Amino acid sequence: MTVVLAALCAVFPAAWLAAGQDPEVPPAALEPVREPAAEPASEAAPQELAPVVRYRLDVALTPDADEVYRVIRGSSTVTWRNPTGAATAELYWHVYNNAWAGRDSLWLREARRLGDERLPRAWGGTEITRVRRRSDTDAAEGVDLPWTFVPHPDAPGDRTVLQVLLPEAVPPGGTVTVEMGFVATLPPAFRRSGVGGDYVHAAQWFPKLGVFEERDGVAAWNCEPYHLLTEFYSDFGDYELTLVLPNRYKGRIAASGSMVGDPVETREGDVTYHFAAQRVHDFAWTVDADFLVERRPFLPAEVAERENHATAAARAQGATEAERVAAALGREPEEVAPQPTEMLLFLQPEHAEYRERYFAALEKALYYFQLWYGPYPYETISLVDPAHAAQATGGMEYPRLITGGVSKGRARRSLDPEGVTVHEFGHQYWYGLVANDEFRDAWLDEGLNTFSTQRVLRRAYPPALATYSVLGRDAYGHPLLQAPDFESGDLRALLSLQRLELPRLPLLGEVSLELRRRNPLEAWLAELPEASYLPELRHDAVHDERSAFAADWADPLSRPTFALFAPAMRGVNAYRRPAMTLETMAGLMGEARWTRVMRHFHERWRFGHPRPGDFYAVVEEFGMGAQVGGDTGVAVDWPGFWEQAYFGNDALDFGVSRLVNLPSVLDPQALQRGTADDRWDVILEVRRYGGFRVPVEIEIRWDDGTSSRSVWDGEDWWWRYEVASSPRRAVRAEVDPDRRLLLDRNWLNNTRLAQPQGGRARNLAWRAMLWAEQVLHFYGGAG
Repeated sequence: MTVVLAALCAVFPAAWLAAGQDPEVPPAALEPVREPAAEPASEAAPQELAPVVRYRLDVALTPDADEVYRVIRGSSTVTWRNPTGAATAELYWHVYNNAWAGRDSLWLREARRLGDERLPRAWGGTEITRVRRRSDTDAAEGVDLPWTFVPHPDAPGDRTVLQVLLPEAVPPGGTVTVEMGFVATLPPAFRRSGVGGDYVHAAQWFPKLGVFEERDGVAAWNCEPYHLLTEFYSDFGDYELTLVLPNRYKGRIAASGSMVGDPVETREGDVTYHFAAQRVHDFAWTVDADFLVERRPFLPAEVAERENHATAAARAQGATEAERVAAALGREPEEVAPQPTEMLLFLQPEHAEYRERYFAALEKALYYFQLWYGPYPYETISLVDPAHAAQATGGMEYPRLITGGVSKGRARRSLDPEGVTVHEFGHQYWYGLVANDEFRDAWLDEGLNTFSTQRVLRRAYPPALATYSVLGRDAYGHPLLQAPDFESGDLRALLSLQRLELPRLPLLGEVSLELRRRNPLEAWLAELPEASYLPELRHDAVHDERSAFAADWADPLSRPTFALFAPAMRGVNAYRRPAMTLETMAGLMGEARWTRVMRHFHERWRFGHPRPGDFYAVVEEFGMGAQVGGDTGVAVDWPGFWEQAYFGNDALDFGVSRLVNLPSVLDPQALQRGTADDRWDVILEVRRYGGFRVPVEIEIRWDDGTSSRSVWDGEDWWWRYEVASSPRRAVRAEVDPDRRLLLDRNWLNNTRLAQPQGGRARNLAWRAMLWAEQVLHFYGGAG
């Protein structure tokens, strides 16, 4: 293995050394090895280890040739400590901003290959002006270091990975200090970073060290280029930032650190800020001359009182959520109580109506994430509302700084901006404090965070309602059907007067003429929502994750994120599918055990870099002994579950295939006389339609109002339950009645009635017919 890695380093030093992958190996080789859980490089817990890296950044925001303030000029002084047991004579750096330097970047090439032709409105990029090793004894002295951008086999012009060669190797535990000059030009807002008007969002703006770590006993740099489908991975460190800005930004800056001292104004009309942050793995900042800035304290006791009064679940359970969590962990409520911090909101003036909603969502997120997983350890949390011209920077997370995003006119029950606010704050825990490798295992933060987000939304808010838009404002309702929207080239587009499409003709060629564009007002006139829409369609925050079943699951969870089949698979495998998997695991082991799993995983890997095996180790530790169906039920096979849920790709689908009540045949003569005394042979058959095997409960409801449950281990392809000469009839059978198996692909087959009931179907059919009739009348009249 060492020989192979050395050879790869010589050819593709960063891109393939980091992946441990030969570029000529076919895609199947990307399937991960079933590795044991990762171990920290030291016997100390991750939170007890010294920071791996220290950054001092001295920069100024300056204008480009068109007087747009999007150029960051300056230097970084970086001290790195070797955390492994192997020496290294090279450093690898991420230069993410070079993804926007030209069409040849790996990010843009991967996007084009997958059908996304969008480009930044103007190019950005980062130039390296110098790289020097600083002397340990004299800061003024140093040695120039050779450096080069590392190409990628699929993008020879990519410049998102930088290699720096050192004159001698850094031994285990040793340190090296490197000074780097750079000029970073941000693009107009594009995929997470950039500018829009006076708004500047500096994210991934400075050259940042990769992670030197051990995998399979071999130390190597993990420094992937910037892929379309992945985000980031860095070591924890301490940061100092000195930032010079135009004076118009004074008092309107959000940053990943705490301000040190007061800003200093210069004679040139600039203002200088100093920030510091400890134990973070990135540093972002945002400015906008239009920001409305407000600071509020987060007061846990007040939030707890409001939440306990507002949450029906707390009243029903007879215990507060804090008491439930404390009991599950075997601790006192005071030991799990959230801690105070300060909230900073940077709001666009046109979004002033969302001020209280933003703050309320941030409060709820701070409360529940601290309660469930542990204290928020920083002095502040900043929430940025992006400018309209820079919406591409919204919905992102950085240490101590998150970006939201909302448009005007959103209804309160749309949970917008509440959903994005809770989710992005959640990343302070999942990837912010527990920092997994997002190149390979994005599900380990996105999935855990999606799971956590949906639970906060379900607990803290009433269910969201579906909305439609009329004249820029939300209204509640949802159509049963959708008017077809035909793409260019589809001859059927003429049916809705959308496009005139004609095949290729002599002299004329192909004709594709847009006749009109659908708009919300036209849709309202055509469909009459008050009459034909469902007036109230509720969205359960947790169950909505099942929308992932609409996609083709082409990859197992274990497939590295950067190697997924298509962009749609990132939404499935990084977000919704792992969230459903976690909910299924919680359902199988019970809430008390699951509370211990999530809390202990977070506490053990806080300020560390866990891998999937580390998460499973905690699941196995606290999940062992869990049984479906109580103490007399069937034990959950966690190794088998993990093999199927993580490494496998089989569908989980149980369904009731048959439920009948047959007149009892124990007395044939009585049956012929019609005097069988209402004795029934009850037959229930349940099928496993997918390959995924797991224990499942089955419930039968009887005509006397009682119910009974059985547990099937789910190993065979079918299960049958029979009762001969029963004095009661079964009226309903249901698989997984408590809906513990969120991974079950088809809940429609989970329930079967002995006598079908069509009332609900008739109601929906009438509404659908009314909708279709109205739409046909409208377009018929328009034609």
